Amino acid sequence: MKKRISIAIFLSVWGLYGCYTPLNNSGVATTKKWLEVSAKKTDFDGKQYDSCYQFKLRFWPPQAAERIDLEEACISACCWRSDKETVVLNFNKNTARGSGAEDSYEYSPDKITLTVRHVPLLNTTRVKVSPAGAVTSDGLVKLSYRVAKNSARTAAEDVFSLDKQAQTAQTKADETTAQAATTRTVLPSAPALEAHNLNAAARLVRRVAGQQIDEHFYRMNKNYVKQGTVFVLGERTFWPEPDGGNLYTVSCTASVRTGADAAHLHEMNFPCGQWRTDVSAQSVFPLDKFAETIWEGE
Repeated sequence: MKKRISIAIFLSVWGLYGCYTPLNNSGVATTKKWLEVSAKKTDFDGKQYDSCYQFKLRFWPPQAAERIDLEEACISACCWRSDKETVVLNFNKNTARGSGAEDSYEYSPDKITLTVRHVPLLNTTRVKVSPAGAVTSDGLVKLSYRVAKNSARTAAEDVFSLDKQAQTAQTKADETTAQAATTRTVLPSAPALEAHNLNAAARLVRRVAGQQIDEHFYRMNKNYVKQGTVFVLGERTFWPEPDGGNLYTVSCTASVRTGADAAHLHEMNFPCGQWRTDVSAQSVFPLDKFAETIWEGE
């Protein structure tokens, strides 16, 4: 009878913590395959009172990892539970939006909290994720994001806004010809119109082909991870050039840091295709073979 009660209590406790992965090198089981316990401290009775844990996480988009200190977040190095039981991944804390910077990403969820606990009865270390479901079972932190324009770029684009120029010209005309029967409308200058179209072409490629470009780098990141190499994607840059009439050629490049580990990364520029845009028709199509591969998801 006592044996049956003991088994029932054990199963009840076990049910609270779910299944666990095989034992780590330290001989401690975990409730998540992406939680690794590399070392532990025990007392004279052999009971664990501390352990060094590490989160084996991946990020999408990969550049989200640049917003956090990987060592401080117990991702590139293990942390002792006695020093830190809770880790907060704050993805929007270090958003840099300088006067000349590219548009920045704002990620959601804004923060992910990871809380580590050890269950002596089961010799199992567990991690609680908040918000729930923010990390997949295989350790992928998948974030949604939106592009947040910095004030300098927004102001620059406003200069080339046809509506704004027309409104400004109309106001000036009204002030100088208040007694006139008709008002003359000043059209935007040719350089201002060209600058507006160049910006519009770059934004058009980002909007129409941006998802396919991101998915291309997501597949590339997976291949690097399989090879045991770190791959951190930075900002994508779009370079527009006039191609006659309303047509523009937009070249895409991406800043990537890669290396054997997080402490030894080298920065490189990766191409992400050339794209033909028609600003008037609001159309985009791949111009070179590389862009075609990205567009078709290969």
